[in-house]
Amino acid sequence: MRPLESGILSVPVSGITEAGYLLPVVAHANGWVRQVFFSEGDYIRGGQVMLKLFNDDMPSADFSRGYVTAPRNGFLVKKRVDVGAHVRAGTYVATLQDVSNIRVNLVVPPQVGQGVQIGDQVQVRITELPKRTFTGVIRSVTPQTSPRPSTVVAITVQNGVAPLIMPLMHANVVLKTQGAPPTMAKR
Repeated sequence: MRPLESGILSVPVSGITEAGYLLPVVAHANGWVRQVFFSEGDYIRGGQVMLKLFNDDMPSADFSRGYVTAPRNGFLVKKRVDVGAHVRAGTYVATLQDVSNIRVNLVVPPQVGQGVQIGDQVQVRITELPKRTFTGVIRSVTPQTSPRPSTVVAITVQNGVAPLIMPLMHANVVLKTQGAPPTMAKR
């Protein structure tokens, strides 16, 4: 913790990166899985073919091919089908981890949480990417009461077209806050 201008302190806090959100990949037709073009952990681009189906909405002599494509870029974290499986329209065939935005939740004492503002920009350093600095934005400040009083400060970092930051990396953030907070809690 370092004093900056009058009454503003620089407070270092650490957290773990998370994907912006998880997105289900859905089959849009009934069919039998003929080919699977991905494995768990693969990076997939939006529109990329993930599955080839034989469509069973028509009589068996008229099977036509169908495809399931990725709705957006991301990492596949859960594969739910294999070759030979039958899927119905609306079935989740995989879970996609969207990493275009990375979230870092920081657990801080209530006094620090009261001194930061939604929309403030912060510098984020990723331990696994030592030569890079990223700009994050405070998206929410949520007071918690259990198991002890604290505040969760959620930061979002744009990860760009070719993602550098992956989930479960170690983030170091310096929050600028008003007042004199006690010792920092780390997540």
